[in-house]
Amino acid sequence: MRKVNIDVRNFAVPSPLVGSIETHSGFGGSLYSGQDIHKIFQQKKEKENSNYIPEKHLSITFDKKPYEFVISGRADGFITSAPCVIEEIKSSFDVEALYEKLADNFNHPYYWQLRTYGYIHYHQTGEVPLLRLELISARNFKTMSLDVDFNLEEYEIWLERRLDELVRETKIKEKIFDIRVQSAQDMVFPFATPRPGQVELVAAVAENFAESIPLLIEAPTGLGKTAGVLYPALKESLSRGQKVIFVTPKNSQHQVAEAAVSLMQDQGAKIRCLTLTSKAKMCRKAEVICNPQYCEYAKDYYAKLDEHDLVNKVGKMKRLTSRKFIELGEKYQVCPFELSLEGIDRADVVIGDYNYVFSPRSLIGRLSTPLLKPKEKANLVIDEAHNLPSRAQDYFSPSISIGQITYFESQFANLPDKFLDDGVALTQDFIRLIRQYSGESRRITIDPAPFIELGARIREFTGGYLESDVEIKAQDPVLGFSNLAQNFIESLELTGPEFFQTYQKTYNAEILKVTCCDASAQLKECYKEFKNFVAFSATLKPFYYYQQLLGFPENKTKTYEFASPFTEQNRKIMVIPQISTKYRDRNSSAPKICDVIERVLNVKSGNYIALFPSFEFMNMVVGKLNLPDYQILTQPKEMKLPLINTYLHELREGLRPTLLLGVQGGVFSEGVDYPGHMLIGAFVVGPALPNFDFEREQIRVYYEKRYGSEHAFDYAYVFPAMAKAIQSAGRVVRTETDRGVIILIDPRFLEDSYSQTMPAEWFDESPRELVSQKILQDIKDFWETTYET
Repeated sequence: MRKVNIDVRNFAVPSPLVGSIETHSGFGGSLYSGQDIHKIFQQKKEKENSNYIPEKHLSITFDKKPYEFVISGRADGFITSAPCVIEEIKSSFDVEALYEKLADNFNHPYYWQLRTYGYIHYHQTGEVPLLRLELISARNFKTMSLDVDFNLEEYEIWLERRLDELVRETKIKEKIFDIRVQSAQDMVFPFATPRPGQVELVAAVAENFAESIPLLIEAPTGLGKTAGVLYPALKESLSRGQKVIFVTPKNSQHQVAEAAVSLMQDQGAKIRCLTLTSKAKMCRKAEVICNPQYCEYAKDYYAKLDEHDLVNKVGKMKRLTSRKFIELGEKYQVCPFELSLEGIDRADVVIGDYNYVFSPRSLIGRLSTPLLKPKEKANLVIDEAHNLPSRAQDYFSPSISIGQITYFESQFANLPDKFLDDGVALTQDFIRLIRQYSGESRRITIDPAPFIELGARIREFTGGYLESDVEIKAQDPVLGFSNLAQNFIESLELTGPEFFQTYQKTYNAEILKVTCCDASAQLKECYKEFKNFVAFSATLKPFYYYQQLLGFPENKTKTYEFASPFTEQNRKIMVIPQISTKYRDRNSSAPKICDVIERVLNVKSGNYIALFPSFEFMNMVVGKLNLPDYQILTQPKEMKLPLINTYLHELREGLRPTLLLGVQGGVFSEGVDYPGHMLIGAFVVGPALPNFDFEREQIRVYYEKRYGSEHAFDYAYVFPAMAKAIQSAGRVVRTETDRGVIILIDPRFLEDSYSQTMPAEWFDESPRELVSQKILQDIKDFWETTYET
């Protein structure tokens, strides 16, 4: 019989399924949730009782033809008394509410987990144990206990039903597993004629994944790197019956991965792709509140899932699209987002944002769950990986300001009287806590205790608000304030040398902030959930910098740099070092930059883009431009999708020559293709160094201590800026027929710290080769030579 390993948490659920989507539903949840609290409680119990054993491993095998189900887990506490006592620990900020929830629901998954441990012990020893839930407050460590009944006859009735369910589920998983293995054998590369370098890229991924060696790959646009990485990663993963998780920094970049999957499907690959869409976009309510008292789509979700066989309905879908999940959600009154997550096991490729894997509230447990074979984990592909260090740092760097709080307080004026006074009192108390740290901007140590206590009051207030008859509308101020406060309060537990806390005062703001200088330790924990992982981008140099900040293993990672597949005659790269774009020089430089842009655009008419370090500098230049024959488009600070599409449409139509001005690192500088005549030139106006401010300097000090004084400034300022600059330069030549000029303006582009980030193909020995003494003539010659070719 085939052996199937199942964790107790996934095994011990109500049969048939019941329950709603809510905190402490007992379904899902992070494996690491509350572990620090658990350890403290376990250590205390060990000191008090010499018979106390923490993390007691318990396992049992059930024969249910044609399978052997091996159920195993670790009981949080085991006391070797007569009779023995088995404990499970659950923590919550509101332990009283958790107690009340469990006291009224003896069919809760927490009970079935504990009963399963009890049954394993009984089966092995013949002794019926005492079972106890220990509920601990994450706020003040208050403990409440619940004794759990253990009726052997009732358990075995439940057990028989649950094993029947598992047989049906496992047969479906076996079928998926076998289809994946066969698909791996049948898969062919989607391009009959690979581009130069693409074959080598595929081979590099395939060879290293065979030995589980992590990869950092720099490959320029046009190589076909998405397909070149995804194809071997998927082929290797499917050969083991597993899937690939493909993550990107922006939703707009999902389409590139989807297109690569479609190409493989067109070649006959029997693979299914699921793109995760955010809960906010799929939610059918005015506010995203996963609370059965508020949301009918959350209420009785698991019962509806079982009653309508929705997991198998999802499993039969040929296209796992958000539109289809929304249709099913509305038809059966279940959460569309949660329903889409039910499709993860059935999909061969799951595409999503970084946050699904790397954020504190990630879905990593669901994404990385192996199919049938526990040691055969999924593969992870990280696209545009130069963005991940800063994005991951942001996940662990929340802040809260008095301005944000007073905004929500002003919105409370529309609340019913019974909530108005309490709401204002809470906001005023939070402001007082912030002002305890008033003074100059500085590093501080925040006392978490009063914030945690206030957080409990805010949750209680919010709970009462949700349970009232108040109509919840979009952008509800109570929920906005509650989410802002709780996110910040929870971050106060983040400790270690990579974290620091600050009070920051500007001319119009007072802010408390937790800053993460380096999220590599958090990223390393995520990689453990995958068999193989690869990070790729057009900008991953210097490799040592990205290897360290991405948390890739120092002695095992391999790095590859691939050259552009396009001939050098397709592009003209130039550096103009005579114009400084440093902050102090911008007033005098703005007219010079205008002159460069105007002269270059007069050499050849067409569409160009100029990308600046900041909106302020961009606006300084645009006001001085004299281009009567050109349509000038500027990127606003807040830009909605319709306007973005309008600008791209203007470039695509090409009815009149256009100059688009934007910022480096913005919506037009990364993740956007401008093929053909959409763009024939780009101006990269200086490296966009981060603001030289108090917080950034503290980050630089951390890098000095961690990575050495010789690297500190580069890590904090230069390398993040150059990633944006090179991405900006890469917008021009996107296909083998594209041609264009790339002009970098600033003397710093010639310095070693800056030039070591540049693609090797840009110059032979030194970036000084890119400096011209006759700029306009060289550009004119480039265009004339290009069109003669």
